[in-house]
Amino acid sequence: MDYVVERFHGRSLALAHSQEEIEELDLRDSNEKLTDERKFTRRGTYRLRKNRMTPTILQEDETLQALAQSTINKQKLIEEATRNVREAESKAQDLSINIQLKEQLIKSVYASTKDVKDTNDQYEQHIKMLEKEVDKAKTEYHDLQKAMQQIATKNTSEKSKLETEYRKKCDMAKARLESLQQKEKQYRDLMSKLSGNSEKRISDLQAALFRMKQQYETAQKRIREEAELKNKVEQELIREQQRIQELTIQCDQQKKISKLKTEGLAAAQRKLRGAPNGNTNDGITTPTTAIAFEVEMEKIVAERQGLEILRDDIQKREELIQKRELLLNERTELEAKKLRTSQVLNKSLKSVNDKLKTIDKQQPDHQTTREQLLKQKRLFTERLEQQDCVLSPTEERRLIEIDEAIEAIELAIDYQKNLITKRERDVQQSIRASQGPDSPLFKISQLNDNESKELCRKLFEKVIDLKEGDNKNRRQFEEIKSQLQEQSETINELQSRLQASTLDADRRLTSVQQTHEEEKQ
Repeated sequence: MDYVVERFHGRSLALAHSQEEIEELDLRDSNEKLTDERKFTRRGTYRLRKNRMTPTILQEDETLQALAQSTINKQKLIEEATRNVREAESKAQDLSINIQLKEQLIKSVYASTKDVKDTNDQYEQHIKMLEKEVDKAKTEYHDLQKAMQQIATKNTSEKSKLETEYRKKCDMAKARLESLQQKEKQYRDLMSKLSGNSEKRISDLQAALFRMKQQYETAQKRIREEAELKNKVEQELIREQQRIQELTIQCDQQKKISKLKTEGLAAAQRKLRGAPNGNTNDGITTPTTAIAFEVEMEKIVAERQGLEILRDDIQKREELIQKRELLLNERTELEAKKLRTSQVLNKSLKSVNDKLKTIDKQQPDHQTTREQLLKQKRLFTERLEQQDCVLSPTEERRLIEIDEAIEAIELAIDYQKNLITKRERDVQQSIRASQGPDSPLFKISQLNDNESKELCRKLFEKVIDLKEGDNKNRRQFEEIKSQLQEQSETINELQSRLQASTLDADRRLTSVQQTHEEEKQ
């Protein structure tokens, strides 16, 4: 595919070059017209070149390159989707096998549980028998202890002999009782262990089976999604391949046309070999001129960068102004609240004074009321004298912070304003300089034919250098991208191997457990 694209690209360039030469030859109708109206013909040449078919050919070439790159990308997507489908199918197959083994193991454990139940029934019967024997041994032990107590109260010659005999019987009865109790405990522990292990094991196996079924459903869903993606990309790939074939046919037709025009060009060149050459010494481009244009280009780039920086500074200033407006509005609200509170206090103080005057004019029996009003008057007076108490501590603190923030923002706005003024002055000077006789555009318009060609050659070489640098960076990027893709593929492969190993280990463990259950049965 890359070879086809490069072939079409070279063919398009050859067609464009041939078309230009043919158009130039069409303009040279006669040797007299070339001699008398050289400048007019040159301008006409530049004017007529605008209508040539080179952009169409190059546009087709770019379209073909884009389609080729898209085709390569889609082929990679198809390969990746195929690999993902294969991995998901393998995982689903392993999970299906493990699910079947787990289900068989659960059935075997259920069957073993029935055997455990039968064993527990036998243990229960043994425990009941042991309980009866324990009760019998306890009764016998208590009877022996009572007999020893009765012997201890008697004064007979055989007292010591009887005590020794009964003591031995008591020890034997006690040992037998402890032995029976120990056996009963062992049976109960076995019953509990068997019942608990079976239930816990079945619960764990069911949970593992549920997780495996969820993983199996996820794998099946991924298989469907990847298969749909693969089919969709394949359809798009087919359409792009058909489009490439159509463009190939068009390029073949252009090749035939170019061949005919090239033959006409050769014939025209043979006819014009004897035509006199124009004045080739109209002007010679010196290295100094090329260097001057390099400097002018750098100036234009710097001017554009200055404009971008100026726009950023203006935007920053606008943001600072908006922030200052918000803070001013908040400060105005707090000050209005403070003013309203002061007005309320003044009104309350005036009301208290009026009441005091009324009480003073009346009988002096209202001493208590007068004292309360004086107390309110002192309180209102203190609050008015201490304006900080009008607002809450949080609001007062916020008001101070707002004042400080507004002051800082105003300083920043002044700094940005001075900076913007300086940069605007620099940009205006640069613009005026670019519009004068020393501007690059004016100098370019004053160049003669040879100087224009030399300048075009220099610029073309610069473009080629930039293109080579861009291709180099692109190759480095592709190498890094390829390395990253290889690492990602390695990681995915290791993850797939780990999952496969986990499923294989689980399958082996399930098989061993199944064999053990069958042997138990």
